[in-house]
Amino acid sequence: MRRLAVVILALVATLPAFAEPPTSVDLRAPQALANLKRDNPAHFEKIRQILAGLEENPERVEGDWLQATFDAHDVDLSRMIVKTSYPPKQLLNFRLEQVRYTLYVVRRDMVGLFQPVR
Repeated sequence: MRRLAVVILALVATLPAFAEPPTSVDLRAPQALANLKRDNPAHFEKIRQILAGLEENPERVEGDWLQATFDAHDVDLSRMIVKTSYPPKQLLNFRLEQVRYTLYVVRRDMVGLFQPVR
């Protein structure tokens, strides 16, 4: 009986711990950045750098820039869905540590140009 208890304890010890589900932050909300700055300054700084980098070069979002530069995981860009605003926007989701972030990427590189008909 004692041997069975030891085996059961050993098995339970090797099971993965059930972690709390990751939280989610929608950066499209009006006060989201201010709340993030107050609640998680480290992530706020990364998000600030991400926003500045995407403002400078929106095409970065198409590659592995978020993963390589900011250790972002589960990066999901809605490539086939572009919001028809001016300028166009795409929905971006990614995870930093256990927090999932959602934001719009302004795609100034996708703005159409009018060409005269010849």
